[in-house]
Amino acid sequence: MSSPSSSLPRPSWLGLAIAVALTGQVHAEALDARSPTDLDALEVHGERQNSYTVPASRAATGLSLSLRQTPQTVSVLTRQQLDDQQIQTLDDVLAAAPGITSASSDLGGRTSYRARGFAIGNYRIDGMQVDGTSGFTGAGQAFNLDLYENVQIVRGANGLLGGTGDPSATVYLQRKRPTKEFGGSVALSAGSWDTQRLSGDLSVPVTASGSVRARVVASGESGDSFRDRETSDRRAALLNLEADLGASTLVNAGYQYEATRIGGASWGANVPIWFADGSLANLPRSTNPVADWSVAKREASTVFAALEHAWENGWTLRAGASRTESDAYGNYGIAKPNNLSGSRFGGFWNQDGSGAHLNAFHSEGDGTRDNLDVSLRGPLQLGGRSHELMLGFNGYEDRATSYTFNRALGNCVMGSAATYTANACQFRAGAIVIGDWRGWDGSAPELRTFRTSARTIDTTRVHGGYLAGRFDLADPLDLIIGARLSRYETWRDTYTATNARSRGAVTRERDVLTPYAGIVYTLSAHYSLYASYTDVFTPQGDVRDASDRRLDPLTGQSAEIGIKGEFADGRVNASFALYRNLQDGLAESTNRLHPDTGLTIYRAVDGVKSRGAELEVNGSITPRWNISGGYTWLDVDGLGYQRDPRHQLRLNTAYTLPGAFDHLTLGGGVSVQSRTEWSTYPGRPLPGGSLNPNDPAAWDAANLLVGGHTRLNLMARYALSERLELALNVSNVTDKTHYAQYGFYDGLIYAEPRNTTLTLRARF
Repeated sequence: MSSPSSSLPRPSWLGLAIAVALTGQVHAEALDARSPTDLDALEVHGERQNSYTVPASRAATGLSLSLRQTPQTVSVLTRQQLDDQQIQTLDDVLAAAPGITSASSDLGGRTSYRARGFAIGNYRIDGMQVDGTSGFTGAGQAFNLDLYENVQIVRGANGLLGGTGDPSATVYLQRKRPTKEFGGSVALSAGSWDTQRLSGDLSVPVTASGSVRARVVASGESGDSFRDRETSDRRAALLNLEADLGASTLVNAGYQYEATRIGGASWGANVPIWFADGSLANLPRSTNPVADWSVAKREASTVFAALEHAWENGWTLRAGASRTESDAYGNYGIAKPNNLSGSRFGGFWNQDGSGAHLNAFHSEGDGTRDNLDVSLRGPLQLGGRSHELMLGFNGYEDRATSYTFNRALGNCVMGSAATYTANACQFRAGAIVIGDWRGWDGSAPELRTFRTSARTIDTTRVHGGYLAGRFDLADPLDLIIGARLSRYETWRDTYTATNARSRGAVTRERDVLTPYAGIVYTLSAHYSLYASYTDVFTPQGDVRDASDRRLDPLTGQSAEIGIKGEFADGRVNASFALYRNLQDGLAESTNRLHPDTGLTIYRAVDGVKSRGAELEVNGSITPRWNISGGYTWLDVDGLGYQRDPRHQLRLNTAYTLPGAFDHLTLGGGVSVQSRTEWSTYPGRPLPGGSLNPNDPAAWDAANLLVGGHTRLNLMARYALSERLELALNVSNVTDKTHYAQYGFYDGLIYAEPRNTTLTLRARF
């Protein structure tokens, strides 16, 4: 796999168009939500699904259950909704889902997603857990939604299948699968800030019967931004092959590639909130005081394979494996407030143009993740009733490499400036003075580095076995119960420039039992009551305390009760849920830096509680009218503040007009949320203060309250013919100013202003 340190070229639109024309285009219709391992048949279903819901899901328990039978809240974004709303990235997905919030710490770097008051750390592709984190050297996925059929978000802990029970949510993505019929689509988009996008999607029966089939997806996007000096390039490709080995066996194998390059990326929030005198800066949204060489790149490639076999008695075996190789590269330069030393801040801008300092940071990392998943499921007759049983084993091994750059090695140089510490490639405030920030064009000495053998490799292994079943206790009552026994271990190997290795302490958790229990009581043909409980056990990644020790996994409990409804022959699903979570050992940033590594110090917080309510509906109210949305209420206790909104409403819809206007579909979405509370570090500078971050008299460090906001999106789609359509999407119609970050190192990141996208799509 090529290193992302080499530049990602802007996509060749002509080349991609020729490739699509030569290979055909895809039927961009969603597959039936049933996977090929359904007990009734090993068959890929290819009928068009125009709905905003799915008939069944395995995401929560591994059992094939309708959403009404699933004892947890499940949000679904189908291919139809992804296309209607022009959803292209994970950011877009989670901005459309009810109850999800996000916060960005950088442009092109760290972004955290949250649900029910906690960070989301559990991401799965076709059931296998992947690294969905983002960061400087994190080697996670660069998700591109062109490659996926739908996204399902399971709220609450989901540790039965994966060994990690996040109390927030699990994001489950399903890859596009081949169909037995030839079909395809190609889409060309143009939008604000010179954004261009071309995607092609093709499903081909390799044999006349379709017993061997292939699906090929490719897309490329490039564009500028509302921010100065920011550009983006994204590429993705998928080859997915399937073959029927007789009537009862299916094999699947493929390759997937995703890459993102952000020019004008920032290290930390990119716009100062205050001037040096403590007054609000109120800088325009286009402000982006980054060096013209500042960049962040990320790419990931995955090979995957699976075998499925069904016996005549209804039992099904599935075995799957995958390997993901990923790279991350960041070379950042930005003018912002930051540490001058461990006891003094600097870099606050003055209104006369003085005071700005260039901060710089470099990181490179790569990683591999090996996944294995084997499961056996099938019907069980007991006590004159039909039940379903599932048992399996799965796990992964991560090897995350972070290369070392610092002053001591001599492989981190930016002109004559001195690094912040001897052990990190960081240049903080005071390193390079910018003459006048008001007219700065981004020119600055480039941060130059080269690799040596010095590096750290963090290895994490998580694996375990599970057993679960759905038991039909009585005509109206189903019990879903199971448990997982997991083993977790992690260690760090440190290599010097001469490749000498030393191994740190090994952290192990053995025989960790994660129970799961859910009960569903059917009230009528349309309504069910449910309750569920599970324990939580979640490794928290490479977060370290003041002694540079990795924090222990998060533990706790998660409980949920609710009522679900299913209407219009299953085309509409609705739910109302109440939940409560209790967490111990939660990693919380101290907003302080380690004196040697220069990285953020975390602490473990016990007794963090969250409770809330969720109301959700999605599906096809009529064949012409799709709707998806929900309302959430959240209360968090134990942190001293609540960073997520207490109230949030998200609603998306699309309606095809009747009669003579049936070529026209109108729709849109609205997102409304109450105020949020953000911690700030070091705080608003007070006139005459010492600028010592530990001196309370130097700062107003009170948490920042940011008012709620409403964001409105609109769409219109016109069918020029049976196979050709033109769509217009307008995001943030009212041009509302809101934020992706507010307070991190006394800075903010603006969310996108109003923007438009015009898409021409042809289907075959």
